[in-house]
Amino acid sequence: MSKVITIGRKYGSAGIEVGKKVAELLNIPFYDKELVEMAAKKDNLNPETVKEVDERATNSLLYSVVSGNYSMRGLGSPMYYNMPINDRLFIAQTGVIKDVAKSDCVIVGRCADYVLDEEENVNVLSVFIYSSNEYCIDHIIEEMGLTKTKARDLINKSNKRRKNYYEYYTGRDWGAMANYDLCIDVEKVGVENAAKLIAECAKMI
Repeated sequence: MSKVITIGRKYGSAGIEVGKKVAELLNIPFYDKELVEMAAKKDNLNPETVKEVDERATNSLLYSVVSGNYSMRGLGSPMYYNMPINDRLFIAQTGVIKDVAKSDCVIVGRCADYVLDEEENVNVLSVFIYSSNEYCIDHIIEEMGLTKTKARDLINKSNKRRKNYYEYYTGRDWGAMANYDLCIDVEKVGVENAAKLIAECAKMI
């Protein structure tokens, strides 16, 4: 049975940095935007186009299709190819996530906790990384050199997009403690300690 750590995160809370360090500590693969590239290749989607719609929801796909009925039709069905690119990417990514989860790994975003929730032979540790708005703002300013106002606007828009994406495709509340095994405030414990905590928890499951 494989062990997979899935990481949801608030924008600017250093979730990617934490995920990479967890992967290093456990010596396992790390997946973030690589999943988009793999999904695009799998479905022959334009790589530049899918980057623009990554983790963005549409309002066109019936929830019943996302939650399982599409699997009976497969990626090559006429219904699938008539879907908006956002939905096609989500479905293609679902297949990729299930493929990489056959071995131990760390996956950031893309509703991976939901996708793998009932997957056989996969033991999932679902994590949500967060911190205060001020911490996120300072982190984005340091990383991207933005003004405080622009950093705040980017964080608000990105979190709204992630919330809409996650809740649309999963029917769950994004960031709600009950939906995750572990929630960590990076501002309080730091990136290194957050990664160590997750790695130790992963060894216990």
